[in-house]
Amino acid sequence: MPTALQTKTPVTESLRNGQETPRGEQGRLDWFRAIAPLWPLGLARILYGYLWWQQSGWKVPSDDFGRKSGGGLWYWVQQQIQYPTVAAHKAFLVNVMIPHWTFFGWMALITETFIGATLILGLGTRLASVVAIGMAANITIGILSVPHEWGWTYTMLIMFPVLFLLTDAGRSFGVDAFLAPPLDRAAAGGNRLARLIRWLV
Repeated sequence: MPTALQTKTPVTESLRNGQETPRGEQGRLDWFRAIAPLWPLGLARILYGYLWWQQSGWKVPSDDFGRKSGGGLWYWVQQQIQYPTVAAHKAFLVNVMIPHWTFFGWMALITETFIGATLILGLGTRLASVVAIGMAANITIGILSVPHEWGWTYTMLIMFPVLFLLTDAGRSFGVDAFLAPPLDRAAAGGNRLARLIRWLV
C-alpha cells in the first residue's frame, strides 16, 4: 500500500515532467501558468472585452460616426491630426481616412465590436488578442501626443491583450475551454487545420 510520500498524482507528475495535461500528454507549460491560477486572467479578459464593447457604443453610424455632430470618432481623429505623434500616421488620417470616412467608421465599429464580443465570450481569444493589440497600438500612436492624455492608459491597453495572447485566458470562463480539448486531440493526431485553429483559441 503506497504511503502519502510515495503517491504520485497525475497533476504532480504533469508539473514535474513539464507536461500540460493530467494524462501526461506532451505539451508546453509556460512559466506564467506554472505560478498563477488562470481565473484572474479570465476575469480580466471579460472586463477588458467589456471595455471595447462599451467603446464601440459611441461609433454611431446615424451620425456618420461623429462627422455630423462634430463629436465621437470624428472629434478624436481631428485631435490626432492636430496633435500628431508620428507624421506618417497624420498623413494617413488626412489623405486616406478622412476621404473615406464612412468606410473607416464602419471598420472601427466592426473591429471594436468583434474584440469586445469575442473576449467577453472567450471565443478565439488569441485571435481577438492579436486584433486588440493592433487596434490599441493604432490608437496609442494617434492619441499619445493629445494634451491631457495619460500615456500609461494606452500602455495598459496594449499589455492586457499581450497577456491574453501568451496564456490560455479563454479557458477560464470562456468558450475556448470547450473547444481546446477536441482540437488538442485532433492536432495530436496530425490534423494541421486543428493545430492552426488551436493556436487561435
